[in-house]
Amino acid sequence: MDTKHDMTTTHPRYRERVREELGADQRRIFDEIGRPRAGAVPAPFHIYVESPELAALTQDVGAFCRYRTGLPPRLSEIAILTTAAYWGAEYEFGVHAREARKAGVPESEIAALKRGERPDFADADAALVHDFSAAFYSDRDVPDALFEAANARFGKRTVVELVGLLGYYSMLAIALRIYRVPAPA
Repeated sequence: MDTKHDMTTTHPRYRERVREELGADQRRIFDEIGRPRAGAVPAPFHIYVESPELAALTQDVGAFCRYRTGLPPRLSEIAILTTAAYWGAEYEFGVHAREARKAGVPESEIAALKRGERPDFADADAALVHDFSAAFYSDRDVPDALFEAANARFGKRTVVELVGLLGYYSMLAIALRIYRVPAPA
């Protein structure tokens, strides 16, 4: 089966949605997503608002993955940046590079991740989260030793949450790539 496709488009695929052009269900979820962000609705939700139910469910999973897993923000951001770099999602990488800086991820690590390289990590936990994530993306599997190391260090629950985080941010990255959302200004 030939998997090569012409990547040429004849029109933009992404544009920010204007609240006033949305239907009632769309406006409700658009407002709900924007409320904790001072009205700002992130790019993926300008895409997902086309399906209000999917947007709402995506928002709920995202809130959990971003704020309520067993990983501290610094490690979550390492996993998210690894995911964004793998998928080539410029918007996602740009947004989360800022968040990673706030969470204490060194600039040298962010730069290496952007280049698709393994950083010289300042700590073992960051290296473990990256290696776990990168192994899955490169091999579509996580070797037993790496899986066992992650479970020993973070616990089974947090490893499941890390897997969920990789899936969630991959979902966003796929939408951002398909709709060709540019890096944030």
